[in-house]
Amino acid sequence: MPKTIGSFEEFSKLSLNLPSNRVEAVKTYLRGGIIKLEGSKLVYPNVQRLEKQVQEREEKLRGLASQLKEWADREKKLKTDKKTDMAAVAVDPLYWEHKMKLMTDKEYREVYELVKPPMHLMNRKKWRKRIEMFVKSKEYRIRLKEARLSQIGKKREKMADEAETRMDFDRRLATLNKEKIEKKKRELEREVSAMRELIRWAKESRP
Repeated sequence: MPKTIGSFEEFSKLSLNLPSNRVEAVKTYLRGGIIKLEGSKLVYPNVQRLEKQVQEREEKLRGLASQLKEWADREKKLKTDKKTDMAAVAVDPLYWEHKMKLMTDKEYREVYELVKPPMHLMNRKKWRKRIEMFVKSKEYRIRLKEARLSQIGKKREKMADEAETRMDFDRRLATLNKEKIEKKKRELEREVSAMRELIRWAKESRP
Protein backbone atom coordinates (compact mmCIF):
# COMPACT_ATOMS: atom_id res chain seq x y z
CA MET A 1 0.00 0.00 0.00
CA PRO A 2 1.39 3.43 -0.94
CA LYS A 3 2.76 5.55 1.90
CA THR A 4 1.55 9.14 1.94
CA ILE A 5 4.19 11.73 2.75
CA GLY A 6 3.06 15.25 3.67
CA SER A 7 6.27 16.86 4.90
CA PHE A 8 9.97 16.77 4.21
CA GLU A 9 10.53 15.77 7.84
CA GLU A 10 8.55 12.56 7.21
CA PHE A 11 10.42 11.97 3.97
CA SER A 12 13.81 12.42 5.67
CA LYS A 13 13.08 9.49 8.01
CA LEU A 14 12.83 7.07 5.08
CA SER A 15 15.89 5.07 4.07
CA LEU A 16 15.94 5.91 0.38
CA ASN A 17 19.09 6.03 -1.70
CA LEU A 18 18.22 8.99 -3.93
CA PRO A 19 20.49 11.51 -5.68
CA SER A 20 20.72 14.89 -3.95
CA ASN A 21 18.91 16.75 -6.76
CA ARG A 22 15.93 14.41 -6.38
CA VAL A 23 15.87 14.92 -2.63
CA GLU A 24 15.84 18.69 -3.19
CA ALA A 25 13.02 18.27 -5.72
CA VAL A 26 10.95 16.40 -3.13
CA LYS A 27 11.71 19.06 -0.52
CA THR A 28 10.47 21.79 -2.86
CA TYR A 29 7.35 19.88 -3.89
CA LEU A 30 6.37 19.05 -0.32
CA ARG A 31 6.16 22.74 0.55
CA GLY A 32 2.75 22.77 -1.09
CA GLY A 33 1.86 19.18 -1.95
CA ILE A 34 2.02 15.53 -0.96
CA ILE A 35 3.67 12.48 -2.49
CA LYS A 36 2.91 8.77 -2.28
CA LEU A 37 5.60 6.10 -2.38
CA GLU A 38 5.71 2.35 -2.76
CA GLY A 39 9.18 1.48 -1.58
CA SER A 40 11.44 3.68 -3.66
CA LYS A 41 8.84 4.21 -6.39
CA LEU A 42 6.90 7.44 -6.82
CA VAL A 43 3.22 6.61 -7.42
CA TYR A 44 1.75 10.06 -6.75
CA PRO A 45 1.86 12.59 -8.26
CA ASN A 46 1.93 10.72 -11.56
CA VAL A 47 3.41 11.99 -14.81
CA GLN A 48 0.12 13.49 -16.07
CA ARG A 49 -0.47 15.38 -12.81
CA LEU A 50 3.07 16.76 -12.76
CA GLU A 51 3.01 17.80 -16.42
CA LYS A 52 -0.25 19.70 -15.79
CA GLN A 53 1.34 21.49 -12.81
CA VAL A 54 4.38 22.39 -14.91
CA GLN A 55 2.15 23.86 -17.63
CA GLU A 56 0.24 25.95 -15.06
CA ARG A 57 3.46 27.38 -13.64
CA GLU A 58 4.99 28.04 -17.05
CA GLU A 59 1.87 30.04 -17.94
CA LYS A 60 2.31 32.07 -14.74
CA LEU A 61 5.99 32.57 -15.59
CA ARG A 62 5.10 34.05 -18.96
CA GLY A 63 2.81 36.54 -17.23
CA LEU A 64 5.49 37.40 -14.69
CA ALA A 65 8.08 37.91 -17.43
CA SER A 66 5.82 40.52 -19.02
CA GLN A 67 5.24 42.28 -15.67
CA LEU A 68 8.94 42.15 -14.86
CA LYS A 69 9.83 43.85 -18.13
CA GLU A 70 7.31 46.62 -17.49
CA TRP A 71 8.63 47.35 -13.99
CA ALA A 72 12.29 47.04 -15.03
CA ASP A 73 11.68 49.51 -17.87
CA ARG A 74 9.89 51.87 -15.48
CA GLU A 75 12.69 51.62 -12.93
CA LYS A 76 15.31 52.35 -15.59
CA LYS A 77 13.31 55.31 -16.92
CA LEU A 78 12.87 56.82 -13.47
CA LYS A 79 16.58 56.47 -12.72
CA THR A 80 17.68 58.04 -16.00
CA ASP A 81 15.03 60.80 -16.05
CA LYS A 82 17.05 62.92 -13.64
CA LYS A 83 20.07 63.03 -15.98
CA THR A 84 17.79 63.68 -18.95
CA ASP A 85 16.04 66.49 -17.07
CA MET A 86 19.32 68.27 -16.32
CA ALA A 87 20.54 67.93 -19.90
CA ALA A 88 17.30 69.41 -21.24
CA VAL A 89 17.32 72.28 -18.75
CA ALA A 90 20.84 73.32 -19.76
CA VAL A 91 19.62 74.36 -23.24
CA ASP A 92 16.29 75.84 -22.17
CA PRO A 93 16.03 79.68 -22.47
CA LEU A 94 13.65 79.69 -19.49
CA TYR A 95 16.37 78.24 -17.29
CA TRP A 96 18.82 80.96 -18.27
CA GLU A 97 16.18 83.62 -17.70
CA HIS A 98 15.78 82.18 -14.21
CA LYS A 99 19.56 82.25 -13.64
CA MET A 100 19.76 85.86 -14.76
CA LYS A 101 16.98 86.90 -12.38
CA LEU A 102 18.69 85.08 -9.54
CA MET A 103 21.74 87.29 -10.05
CA THR A 104 19.99 90.61 -10.69
CA ASP A 105 16.59 90.60 -8.94
CA LYS A 106 16.61 90.61 -5.13
CA GLU A 107 12.85 90.05 -4.82
CA TYR A 108 13.03 87.11 -7.21
CA ARG A 109 15.98 85.59 -5.35
CA GLU A 110 14.24 85.85 -1.96
CA VAL A 111 11.06 84.16 -3.18
CA TYR A 112 13.06 81.49 -4.98
CA GLU A 113 14.97 80.63 -1.79
CA LEU A 114 11.72 80.53 0.15
CA VAL A 115 9.72 78.41 -2.31
CA LYS A 116 12.45 76.51 -4.20
CA PRO A 117 10.51 75.48 -7.33
CA PRO A 118 12.02 72.41 -9.03
CA MET A 119 13.80 74.14 -11.90
CA HIS A 120 15.39 70.86 -13.00
CA LEU A 121 11.88 69.65 -13.89
CA MET A 122 10.88 72.61 -16.05
CA ASN A 123 10.67 70.45 -19.18
CA ARG A 124 8.13 68.12 -17.62
CA LYS A 125 4.53 68.86 -18.56
CA LYS A 126 3.40 68.71 -14.93
CA TRP A 127 5.79 71.49 -13.90
CA ARG A 128 6.38 73.59 -17.03
CA LYS A 129 3.48 76.03 -16.65
CA ARG A 130 4.03 76.58 -12.94
CA ILE A 131 7.75 77.24 -13.35
CA GLU A 132 7.15 79.50 -16.33
CA MET A 133 4.69 81.53 -14.24
CA PHE A 134 7.19 81.69 -11.39
CA VAL A 135 9.93 83.06 -13.64
CA LYS A 136 7.75 85.54 -15.53
CA SER A 137 5.01 86.66 -13.12
CA LYS A 138 5.74 88.78 -10.05
CA GLU A 139 2.09 88.48 -8.98
CA TYR A 140 2.35 84.66 -9.05
CA ARG A 141 5.53 84.81 -6.96
CA ILE A 142 3.79 87.04 -4.40
CA ARG A 143 0.94 84.51 -4.08
CA LEU A 144 3.43 81.68 -3.63
CA LYS A 145 5.31 83.65 -1.00
CA GLU A 146 2.11 84.34 0.95
CA ALA A 147 1.10 80.69 0.76
CA ARG A 148 4.55 79.60 1.89
CA LEU A 149 4.54 81.94 4.88
CA SER A 150 1.09 80.78 6.03
CA GLN A 151 0.78 78.36 8.93
CA ILE A 152 0.01 75.46 6.59
CA GLY A 153 2.72 76.46 4.13
CA LYS A 154 5.40 76.47 6.81
CA LYS A 155 4.70 72.81 7.53
CA ARG A 156 5.08 71.72 3.91
CA GLU A 157 8.28 70.84 2.11
CA LYS A 158 9.66 73.28 -0.43
CA MET A 159 8.43 72.58 -3.95
CA ALA A 160 11.68 71.03 -5.17
CA ASP A 161 11.96 68.82 -2.06
CA GLU A 162 8.33 67.77 -2.42
CA ALA A 163 8.86 66.87 -6.07
CA GLU A 164 12.04 64.93 -5.26
CA THR A 165 10.30 63.07 -2.44
CA ARG A 166 7.55 62.00 -4.83
CA MET A 167 10.00 60.91 -7.53
CA ASP A 168 12.08 59.01 -4.97
CA PHE A 169 8.92 57.23 -3.82
CA ASP A 170 8.11 56.30 -7.44
CA ARG A 171 11.64 54.99 -7.97
CA ARG A 172 11.55 52.90 -4.79
CA LEU A 173 8.08 51.57 -5.65
CA ALA A 174 9.28 50.47 -9.10
CA THR A 175 12.32 48.74 -7.60
CA LEU A 176 10.21 47.05 -4.90
CA ASN A 177 7.68 45.73 -7.41
CA LYS A 178 10.44 44.50 -9.71
CA GLU A 179 12.15 42.67 -6.83
CA LYS A 180 8.87 41.08 -5.67
CA ILE A 181 8.20 39.75 -9.17
CA GLU A 182 11.80 38.50 -9.49
CA LYS A 183 11.39 36.61 -6.20
CA LYS A 184 8.11 35.03 -7.32
CA LYS A 185 9.68 34.13 -10.68
CA ARG A 186 12.60 32.38 -8.96
CA GLU A 187 10.18 30.44 -6.74
CA LEU A 188 8.13 29.26 -9.73
CA GLU A 189 11.27 28.32 -11.68
CA ARG A 190 12.44 26.28 -8.69
CA GLU A 191 9.06 24.53 -8.55
CA VAL A 192 9.15 23.75 -12.28
CA SER A 193 12.67 22.35 -11.97
CA ALA A 194 11.55 20.18 -9.03
CA MET A 195 8.51 18.91 -10.92
CA ARG A 196 10.60 18.00 -13.95
CA GLU A 197 12.83 15.92 -11.71
CA LEU A 198 9.77 14.24 -10.19
CA ILE A 199 8.49 13.51 -13.71
CA ARG A 200 11.72 11.63 -14.38
CA TRP A 201 11.28 9.71 -11.12
CA ALA A 202 7.62 8.95 -11.91
CA LYS A 203 8.59 7.59 -15.33
CA GLU A 204 11.30 5.43 -13.79
CA SER A 205 8.71 4.11 -11.28
CA ARG A 206 6.34 2.86 -13.98
CA PRO A 207 5.89 -0.92 -14.11
